[in-house]
Amino acid sequence: MQTVDAGRLRAAGAAMLGIAALRGSVIPASLGPPCPLRTLTGIPCPFCGMTRGVTAAVHGHLGASLAFNPAGILAVAFAVFLLVAWRVRRITYATWLVPVVLGLMWSYQLFKYATGRPL
Repeated sequence: MQTVDAGRLRAAGAAMLGIAALRGSVIPASLGPPCPLRTLTGIPCPFCGMTRGVTAAVHGHLGASLAFNPAGILAVAFAVFLLVAWRVRRITYATWLVPVVLGLMWSYQLFKYATGRPL
């Protein structure tokens, strides 16, 4: 089991939500920074589409967020949870959870690109 400080996660989540809210009003959610791994190798990383997915989710475009990266909705939901549950001081999670989630995210991206539906 791993324990992390919820205060730091809360601050990062609030910053993510604020940037996504501002970004979506200035730059369309369909535009985002290029993925360094994909640019260099042509292989998408697990986080491909996260910037656009989070921005779309913050602005209520859940379908677009799912298409970019389904983990974007989960990131927004977790950030909102941390802001609402402000009394939570620490988050404990199973250590195996991180590689499993990253593996699922990467599998989704590889499947999406292999079937010809890239971002």
